[in-house]
Amino acid sequence: MTRSPVASSLPAQPSPRRRHLLKSGASVSAAAMFGGMPLFASGQQQVKLAFMYPVGVSGDINRLVTAMISGFNAAHADIQVEAIYAGSYDNTEQKVMTALGVGEPPATWLPINSMLATFLGMGALEDVTALAKADDIFQDFLPGFLGTCMSDNKLYGLPFQCSTPVLYFNKGAFEKAGIKTAPTNWSELEAAAKALTVKQGDAVQQWGLTIGGGWHDWIFESFVRQNGLVFWNKDKVSFDAPESQNALEFWSRLVAAKVMPAASTWESSANDFMAGRTAMLYHSTGSMTNILKSSSFPVGVAPMPKGKQLGSTMGGGPILIARKQPDAHKRAAWTFARWMTNTSNQAQWCIDTGYLAARKSSWETAALKAHVTKVPESRTAFVTAEVAGAFLQVPGYHKVREYLKSAIDRTLAGEVKPDAALREANAKSNLEIERLARRRA
Repeated sequence: MTRSPVASSLPAQPSPRRRHLLKSGASVSAAAMFGGMPLFASGQQQVKLAFMYPVGVSGDINRLVTAMISGFNAAHADIQVEAIYAGSYDNTEQKVMTALGVGEPPATWLPINSMLATFLGMGALEDVTALAKADDIFQDFLPGFLGTCMSDNKLYGLPFQCSTPVLYFNKGAFEKAGIKTAPTNWSELEAAAKALTVKQGDAVQQWGLTIGGGWHDWIFESFVRQNGLVFWNKDKVSFDAPESQNALEFWSRLVAAKVMPAASTWESSANDFMAGRTAMLYHSTGSMTNILKSSSFPVGVAPMPKGKQLGSTMGGGPILIARKQPDAHKRAAWTFARWMTNTSNQAQWCIDTGYLAARKSSWETAALKAHVTKVPESRTAFVTAEVAGAFLQVPGYHKVREYLKSAIDRTLAGEVKPDAALREANAKSNLEIERLARRRA
């Protein structure tokens, strides 16, 4: 199969002035920031769109995205998309919300899927259900991935950057410790972490296990799902449920046994694994290609070990389309979102990054079939993807997430007990959700 435009040449980098505008937020006109007006080239009207996106994993994702957009622009004379890299998911979402606040958002953007409720509450999103029904979207996209873009049976985006947590492990360290297979449940995970931890005196030379920091809450939700509970619905959270407490007690036990660090960052945890400083790592499938290529030892990839059952949480995000923009721009934005998520591009995106192709047809392409044969780890995540759900889609997601992260991190640091930490996070989160509900009513 012909290689998709992912490998095409890069577009020009943003000018110093544009970089300044992106940093200045609400102090400048959003129209100036995003350049939403039509251009005219050779007498033909050309719609100019801005696509704002984050990079949430290690590797060369930024180059790949901008190369894809360069390929889209080359194939569409009537549409010109400008790639605006905005940093992390949080930075991207805050910049979009600033633009929404002054009524001039980018035409399209890529947030974490948890932001769906927040953007819906702001009246920011175009309903693309009818467009999707007239296309092959509901037939070809995997239901679990499409569900991250849906609310009340309406579709508001197309899944692009799809991931779940998986367990990476150092095959050399496993062999040295006499462990033959990856753990399949929590008991085996705990035993393997103890066997793989290497100490010199009281100093840890190699951790048995690291759970990628920065996104502790995302991976923690997977553990709670493995205990049989989804601890949120669209207007309430249940962070203090027994299933949640049990999961956090399990993490605390691993830290107390000094087989897992209490804290790390998202990037440093991946780097520690690739450098051999931890033998097992929970991290995103989106890091897979980089981890497999950059590690100096053979790497195994396993589905998340189960608790009472298998369970996982969808990460990454969809391409969303702004509601408040001209109809011509909405049509152009749909064309762009549809192209970025077409069969061949999703297949190549999966090959190049490790993010999971959202389309069934992508997994049947010659290119992805050949890749799976060569790199069987690339299909491993499907075991957990098939039992995964959307990630914490509640109003006030950013604040609610910070309450939960704080509860987890303070518990692992030994500052507070799991039950007390989760009760506090639960109370604060539900107050925030209720406050937003009253405000919108």
